[in-house]
Amino acid sequence: MLSLIYDRTEDDVRNGTAKGYYRHTDLNRVQAAVAYLRELYASYGYDTIPAYTLPTWNLNDIPKKNQGDDYIRAILSLDGRVPMPGKPAIPGSPDKLDYNGANAIEKFLAMTEDTLGRIAEAWFYCGEVYAGEVDV
Repeated sequence: MLSLIYDRTEDDVRNGTAKGYYRHTDLNRVQAAVAYLRELYASYGYDTIPAYTLPTWNLNDIPKKNQGDDYIRAILSLDGRVPMPGKPAIPGSPDKLDYNGANAIEKFLAMTEDTLGRIAEAWFYCGEVYAGEVDV
């Protein structure tokens, strides 16, 4: 189960709490979640989702423009594969990433994991639905 953060607030930003900054740990957590969900989709037989090669971020790293764009593309590559009513809008660019966008990204990833889990629970296995049933 993914451990994601999507309850950041304006007060977190204003007061400089740990959730008020978007740090290397956030980038790494989201990238790991995207990789996990890519693999989960693949294990469920969905089309291959493109992989984006991004570094493991360290405290002093500053993402370059192309890395920020790939970061957003990697997240968006998971979108639209399964219906998820009420999913948050993911920022289309790292330039528009604020605490609301960070919340939206991680909420979307959490919803994706939940949806895939519910899909797996609903699968019918060969003959299982009808085995031993009697017409009434």
